[in-house]
Amino acid sequence: MKKLLSFCFLFHSFTIAAQTETTIRNHYTEVNTKIKESIEQGFEGPLYQNQLVINKNGKSWPAVGRYDETVNFWYDDDPGHVPPADRNPKSVLLKINATRHSLHLRINEEYLFRNGKLVFYYSNMEEEGNQWEVRVYYTTKGVAFKTSVKENGKELTAKELATEALKDFKPNPVKIMTEAKSYQDLFLKM
Repeated sequence: MKKLLSFCFLFHSFTIAAQTETTIRNHYTEVNTKIKESIEQGFEGPLYQNQLVINKNGKSWPAVGRYDETVNFWYDDDPGHVPPADRNPKSVLLKINATRHSLHLRINEEYLFRNGKLVFYYSNMEEEGNQWEVRVYYTTKGVAFKTSVKENGKELTAKELATEALKDFKPNPVKIMTEAKSYQDLFLKM
């Protein structure tokens, strides 16, 4: 009987995670569709966009060389239009896209939000012909329930990520959450 209850509990846990992952994927698709429409339609598009550009002219940075960074904030309402007592101003932010280039390294990051909470993180890093992808899925409580790391298209195992050569690619969900909150705060200060 205990084994049956354990199995049911485990199965239920997997089902919840799968439903959450599906919900996140659907939300991701909806937001990306709105972003595409906003780019195509300009001021008539469904979303607003703020953009932060660092080193726009590409001047060489000390000890780095070529460096530039662009951060796009996509949101569906001005956080200042709705009084904070009526609505959390963070809840209007839907997605952040951050792109960084240095001499040989290119990093694209995406932070997907729902109701002011980070629900998904994606990173794509390219350097000298190699590519790494990281995905982290979060519950509404801010707990990562699934992570995925790929190197040149191959899914890496936990054992491989524990090796000295690859340990830096293992995602740190708490650090990612902290970075997302910093971006949220920056968005609200704009």
